[in-house]
Amino acid sequence: MKIEEAYFSKRRKYPNDLFGYFLDLTVVCLAAFGGLVLIAIVSINFLSVLGRLFFFSSMVGDFELVEMGCAVAVAAFLPLCFMRKGNVIVDFVTASFPSWMTGCLDILGSLIFGLVAGFFGCRMCLGLKDMMHYKEETMLLQIPVWIPFLPVIFSFFVLSICCFYVAGRDARKLLLKV
Repeated sequence: MKIEEAYFSKRRKYPNDLFGYFLDLTVVCLAAFGGLVLIAIVSINFLSVLGRLFFFSSMVGDFELVEMGCAVAVAAFLPLCFMRKGNVIVDFVTASFPSWMTGCLDILGSLIFGLVAGFFGCRMCLGLKDMMHYKEETMLLQIPVWIPFLPVIFSFFVLSICCFYVAGRDARKLLLKV
């Protein structure tokens, strides 16, 4: 068996419905954006270390950029992680439950997670409004703090939609089994 066959032989299943397909495409693009942000963060750290090593001076405000970039990147990866069921599940209690019961608990967990993600998105909208109103800026670079709020809020609302979509998809599968 060739290496290509071992790694690429399993094709990823796409959602059957049009909404799920576009939601899947959205979360993949969002994760790609998060990956680009991470590359930018690593580049900033690398340049800062090089500056410290060769010029005895690091980049001014590098930690501010890394801080904002990490928040944006983490939020950008959450919807993809949830759509692919990549979250950590501690199932030592539910391992002995029947499959229909663990399915019901998964649906309940998805609904609760969707509500929490929507709540966070709404609260961050209010925080964005305050940050814009008071013109809060970072200490060294004087970057407006509200700028990284925009992609994070978008990510949380997409995460909320993903949670409700996954709950509906799992409920459909569970009802078809019964």
